[in-house]
Amino acid sequence: MAIPGLVIGHYADCPVRKISESDSNKFVLLCDGGQAPFVSVVEIFDAGGMTPPNEHAEAHEYFYVLAGAGEAIVGEERTEIRAGSFFIVPPGHNHQVINTGKGRLYVLTTMVPDEKFSDLIKAGPQARLDEEDLAVLEGILP
Repeated sequence: MAIPGLVIGHYADCPVRKISESDSNKFVLLCDGGQAPFVSVVEIFDAGGMTPPNEHAEAHEYFYVLAGAGEAIVGEERTEIRAGSFFIVPPGHNHQVINTGKGRLYVLTTMVPDEKFSDLIKAGPQARLDEEDLAVLEGILP
């Protein structure tokens, strides 16, 4: 018997996009607003990459660092992040993630509700995962 609303997948079957052609960050779109009331992505930051400062009217945003090192800025708070770090940004708070490490930064990000973030990602140009990305996502590299 099928379970209504059940979604099962693998990152290799998910779209990989950028927000714009000039953006260095890539997004692996794991789940979007069409599947659930939230969006979940693996965001891949090149060395020096960052999100623009942003805030969400209703969404809570959860960040979990899979690999790499960086800095999270929420309001006036700044904290270093590394593999295993997580933080949750409540609605209405300006925030930014910056890759301060020497290599890429990989962050699992979930936003509830979606607030059309998945639509923004899906409208962007396609991107590709390279060998380094695949090694991190497959758990081969720490």
